[in-house]
Amino acid sequence: MEAMKQAAHGDIMKTVLACLALVFFSASTARAQLNAYFVNVGQGDATYMELPNGANLLIDGGPSGEPIYQFLKARGVTKIDHVVLTHPHSDHYRGLKKVFAAFDVKNFYDTKAENKDAVGDNNLRELANAEPSCRTHFPEVGANLDWDRRVTIKVLNSCTEPVISRDNDVINNCSMVLRFYYNGHAILNMGDAEASVENAMAKIFKSGLSSTYLKIGHHGSRYSSTDKFLARVQPKVAIISVGQDNTYGHPHKESLDRIRATGAQIFFTLTGTQSLTIPAPGKGIGPLMNGELEVVGVDMTETPAFNMEDYTQQSIALQQLNESTGK
Repeated sequence: MEAMKQAAHGDIMKTVLACLALVFFSASTARAQLNAYFVNVGQGDATYMELPNGANLLIDGGPSGEPIYQFLKARGVTKIDHVVLTHPHSDHYRGLKKVFAAFDVKNFYDTKAENKDAVGDNNLRELANAEPSCRTHFPEVGANLDWDRRVTIKVLNSCTEPVISRDNDVINNCSMVLRFYYNGHAILNMGDAEASVENAMAKIFKSGLSSTYLKIGHHGSRYSSTDKFLARVQPKVAIISVGQDNTYGHPHKESLDRIRATGAQIFFTLTGTQSLTIPAPGKGIGPLMNGELEVVGVDMTETPAFNMEDYTQQSIALQQLNESTGK
């Protein structure tokens, strides 16, 4: 009888352990997807992402604090592991001031570009320095960011040497460009990088720029999204962050025509926040754009080849920045 009780107890324990394992596996699988949100912040930029390992990040914060604050609050966010300022223009950094005031930020990623005669960018940097337990980083071009071991995150452009200018083109071309690769798909976030940076990247990274999802540079300005660059990226989906009736006329027709010529589907934040989910490997489904299956996989390089000597010699943007600072 005692042996039967022990056997029954053992069966119950096995069942309990199996159920716990199933629950754990289901929860892990749910977390193992990558979620990206291209947030409607008006005429500006803000991209929020949740990585498969549970870490989160925010790239830029838009032109004012309330839209990004309300979005993050609705998502139940209390802390942000990684905050990125692509470049110091107010339509990208103003919203981040509210983020630092309202949320626990662990890491801040910045360029060494300074918008001359502006004070808002330095105010933001002071907030980052004052944030308890927040570290500031200046990642080099070609660096891999170790935010999630399953996601390859590479820096494709930045200004890691001091650049002080009031020239908008110079500041735009200091934009930190990041490429995220997960489960056969890449997201390329361009900040406000313009044609010179795009062309330099096309020469250096070649097919390593291939990305299913392209966050269009500079809100669809005519000075970005060149034919040569788009031919390298081969996007299946293009996302443009832009405000209604903005004074810049973004997105410009010239840029839209070039993007449409690639066959990419175009999504605008004008209609609201755009969401993207790249599922975990082995799930048997493709990425979802706004909850709907939109695209199929494309051949692309997981980690773009990079050589610092090539970058130094070939980067048109770097040459321009060096000239602007007298180097």
